[in-house]
Amino acid sequence: MTTAPGPMTLAAWEQALERVTSAPDVLVIQVDPAWFTDPTWADVRDGLDLLLFRRTFGASGPFSLRRMMLYDPPSDTGGDATRYQRAVAEHGEWTRRVRRQLAACGAAGSAGKAMPAGQDYEVRQLILDRVGAAQPPPIPDGIWFGNAPGTATAAWATPGLIPLDPHEDQIIGPHRDRNPLWQGAFLD
Repeated sequence: MTTAPGPMTLAAWEQALERVTSAPDVLVIQVDPAWFTDPTWADVRDGLDLLLFRRTFGASGPFSLRRMMLYDPPSDTGGDATRYQRAVAEHGEWTRRVRRQLAACGAAGSAGKAMPAGQDYEVRQLILDRVGAAQPPPIPDGIWFGNAPGTATAAWATPGLIPLDPHEDQIIGPHRDRNPLWQGAFLD
């Protein structure tokens, strides 16, 4: 059974995808686990990945692409332990793909070429609160062009969102910023 992430239906997402290639201001929020647990929604997600990536190449004029996704899957995705393992693998592949796309198009934080002035593609990740913590305001999944509703813009401005680093997976060895040896170099 396919359930829609947020208030938008599958048909509404598919119609919205058609506008991604030309809208000057796009805000996408994808924090529902259905994006990496439901094959129907994974197909829409993959289509959006490709459209956003293509948008960054050869586009004329300014644009702002903003996207929010989960940092990691929630531990309770329902079902047995293998469902969670599949969700982790699917989410990891999605994150790696988006990270590679950011690096290839020259998004902020990329080494080498940069996107032209006035063109921006930024991805932020939401870290879920620990079990038992006060529930944050609901964050709606959706895709908006131009003026997004207050709940979506507030979600984008949520403290604690972390940018998706375009090169985190590509940096290896002792200089990787999450390597304990590299972190320890600054403790002296």
